[in-house]
Amino acid sequence: MAGCAGDGVELRANFIVGVTHQGRPLPGVSVEIRGFGGEKNDGKLFSGLTGSNGKVDIGALPPGVYWLDAEYLGIFAGSQCFHIAPSASAKAKKRLTYEWGDLAPGVRQMAGRLIDSQPGQGETPILNLIHRVEVPIAHARMRVQNPLTGAAYSTESGVDGHFSFGQLPAGTYVLHIDGGTVSNGRDYESTDLLVALSEKAKWDTLLLSRRDAGGGSCGGTYLELRNSPN
Repeated sequence: MAGCAGDGVELRANFIVGVTHQGRPLPGVSVEIRGFGGEKNDGKLFSGLTGSNGKVDIGALPPGVYWLDAEYLGIFAGSQCFHIAPSASAKAKKRLTYEWGDLAPGVRQMAGRLIDSQPGQGETPILNLIHRVEVPIAHARMRVQNPLTGAAYSTESGVDGHFSFGQLPAGTYVLHIDGGTVSNGRDYESTDLLVALSEKAKWDTLLLSRRDAGGGSCGGTYLELRNSPN
């Protein structure tokens, strides 16, 4: 959880959370609410899914400060803190709305290469971090799913890290990557990424690069787009 300046926005004790995607209601979004303000208050107070209208009703929360997470297929629609006052003011909102999937990078083909960006060898630690080595990740299980239609497609990365889902309909997809191996036997956590497939996209294919987060404290995946995979 991040900070909560001013205890966040004020909401009424009963309010609605609405989630859309490309202007359409998005059902099946997970909405969770926890207490905010110390470990002893961090209990889950509400858990539910948006209905066919893209909405879920939150009812009768007692006064306090809370944290809300809205997530679908491993991708967050929104996270924020809010508070319920003992007596609602005129500014108290009745609704929170989120747009899911509006930051998806675009490509023309659902294909590319999956690599591990590792530090180089034989130089100083700083130069090794600068001169990185791209190691292919083989046999990673990969799946894309259209959030609106539910259509899903699967493939696996080859020994050189290359993958392709073939010809897919245009749209926004969630790409789920699970497993995979490299020569040094390193393990990987599963990852979910948003990708928009469009003939008008700037780039042609995907380069998916796994690398350690800052300081090497934990793993992470970032998505880089380029014209063609190596």
